[in-house]
Amino acid sequence: MKKILTFFVIALLISGCSPTPEIWGGTQPPPPVGQNYPVAQTALVIGNSAYKYQQLKNPINDARAVAKTLERLGFDVTLKTDLNLQAMRGAIHDFKSRLSASSLDDVGIFYFSGHGAQVKGQNYLLPTDNGGISSEADLKKYAVHADKEIFGMMKVANAGMNIITLDACRDNPYANSIKSLTRGLAQMPPPTKKRGSLLVAYATAPGQTASDAGPGNHGVYTYYLLDVLNNVQSTTRIDKAFGKVRDLVKQKTKQEPWLQTSLKQFCYFGGKCSQP
Repeated sequence: MKKILTFFVIALLISGCSPTPEIWGGTQPPPPVGQNYPVAQTALVIGNSAYKYQQLKNPINDARAVAKTLERLGFDVTLKTDLNLQAMRGAIHDFKSRLSASSLDDVGIFYFSGHGAQVKGQNYLLPTDNGGISSEADLKKYAVHADKEIFGMMKVANAGMNIITLDACRDNPYANSIKSLTRGLAQMPPPTKKRGSLLVAYATAPGQTASDAGPGNHGVYTYYLLDVLNNVQSTTRIDKAFGKVRDLVKQKTKQEPWLQTSLKQFCYFGGKCSQP
C-alpha cells in the first residue's frame, strides 16, 4: 500500500428554513461575486512511519516539510507524527474543535502521509499500531475511516473550504491476508450541499499505488507538492496549485496523481476566498 495524498477542500453553507437571507459563515451575508473575503487557515498534518507491521521510510520527513511550508504560508498548523489509533482520533477531534471554533470560514487542510487501504470503495488510514490487523473487520475497527472520520467531520465542522491531501496508497501490507482489499484508495463521495467546495488530492489514481522513494527523502508526490507550495504567491489559487502538482508528477514520473474537485468558490494561499 502506498500513501495517498490527498488534500480536501469542502465548503458548506448552512441555510435556514425562514425567509431571512442566506447566512455566510453563520454571521454575514455572502460577499458580492468576485470580491475577496478573509478566511482563517487551519491545518492538521500527520506522518506515520514507525508501523508495527511494514514500516515506511519517508512519511515523517514528508509531514515535517509540509507543516513547515504551510506555516510559512500563514496556516495555523498542528503537526503529529507516529500516532497510534487513539492518538490519531484524538488529533482529529482536536482539529474538529479548531475548525468549529473559528469566527471565520476556514481553509481547512488535512494532510496524511503513511499507509492507507481501500475495502469495497471505503478508504482507511492506518495508525502505527497496525500489527493486529488481519481481516476486513479488524481494519474497520482499528483504522481511521477517511470518508467518515475526516471528510464527514470536516464538512460538518467547517463552513469554509476543506482540503484533504492523502499520500497514503503505498504497497498494501495486507495483500496476502485481506482478500477484499483493493490497490490504492477510492474516490470520496462529492459534497451533497448546494454550496460548498471539495478538493481531494491523491498521490496516485484510484486503485493504484504510489512510490515512497522520491527525491530528497520524500515520497514522490510530496516532493513535487513541496516544490509547488514553496513557489506559490498569495494570489495563487489553491486548486490551480494542486493541478500543477498533478501535472508535474505525471510528467516527471510514472505515477499519475488524481485530483477530485467540486468548487463553488475560489480560495487563495493569501488567506482569502472569492465567489466566482
